[in-house]
Amino acid sequence: MSRHINSIFKVCLFLLISLLVGCSKEPPEAVESSLVETLGLRDYASAKGKFIGNLMRDGMFENEQVNGGSTDKILRTEYNAIVLGNKMKMSNLLRNRPQDPFNIKITDINTGNIDKFVAYADKYQMRKRGHVMIWYKQIPSWLEAEAPNWTAQQVYDFSKSYITTLSSYSAGKIDEWDVINEAIINNDFRRNTWYDIVSSQANDEGEVGFQSYFSHLFKWARQSDTAAELFYNDYNIEPFGTSKNNFMRNLVKELKSTHAAPIDGVGLQGHFKIDQVTEQFVAKLGQTIDDLGVAGFTVNITELDIRICAGDNGNIQTQKDAYKRIVSTAFNRENCNTVLIWGSSDNDSWINTHYEGCGQATPHDENYRYKPAYFGIKEALMEL
Repeated sequence: MSRHINSIFKVCLFLLISLLVGCSKEPPEAVESSLVETLGLRDYASAKGKFIGNLMRDGMFENEQVNGGSTDKILRTEYNAIVLGNKMKMSNLLRNRPQDPFNIKITDINTGNIDKFVAYADKYQMRKRGHVMIWYKQIPSWLEAEAPNWTAQQVYDFSKSYITTLSSYSAGKIDEWDVINEAIINNDFRRNTWYDIVSSQANDEGEVGFQSYFSHLFKWARQSDTAAELFYNDYNIEPFGTSKNNFMRNLVKELKSTHAAPIDGVGLQGHFKIDQVTEQFVAKLGQTIDDLGVAGFTVNITELDIRICAGDNGNIQTQKDAYKRIVSTAFNRENCNTVLIWGSSDNDSWINTHYEGCGQATPHDENYRYKPAYFGIKEALMEL
């Protein structure tokens, strides 16, 4: 009852703020800055039945008071959904080789990472995204050494054991999972992965091919957790009609219809460059969400950032428009309920170390202050 009353109070306060902004002689940003401590993006999103989320990076995971507590404050006051950057990837959950890799026990998995993540998210009533079950990267060193010598059946046995054990433990704790991440490249499957043998060698049931293997990943995840939503997640699949987008859409539809895979949705990562985010580009993103919606898929944006690089025409003002356009386009579709941003501030973004000459990719600057992009997101939420 108290949580319901609190929600009603915040919605009423939201309406009051809108009235004050409209009546004040001060610029809207001035009124907003004096009231922004009261309402966060999470409140505007919750009022519309949506989830706006962000990333908990390793530093914050290890120490909630990192950056003088500024990161923690941003996460818990601004967002109602959260995902871990690295701590639930296989390299962290299965760091040590199990006694039997084909019969993994719950004691083999670093469940402490899951528990710590869940405890933080539950404390602040956040939706929890599990990232990621199966990925070609960030695997434990022992798997990297042994998997090239495995048969296809052994890849199946290991994957089944890992997923069923992991999803059994996380059932009722994690709301949605990236079951497989970045499995395609351009207009084909990604090759030379630790699980690549499944594409050329049959398992004991005579099944061969990535489609059969991927479909089983989703079935194993559903088998052990009937409630969590299950996603395929990838980058550069956002605009409708590109070769990778076409391949992705055909793949997930085939997995669902032909292989009966219980795949609930697709995660569009959304790592964009400022000059890339034109009206036409965002319209094609919306077309992708619509097309997958017709096929029964939820489509969420899972790792959104918009970087500004040296020589770009765009700046932090056009970045505001870009964030607003993307959030509005996504959330105006019924089959999109979550947008996750990949970095709580420019001080905490992966862009700085991965793209030379680029940065400023998030809604908060390097001093944890609101950027125009923040207000672009806020406006998009308010206008839903």
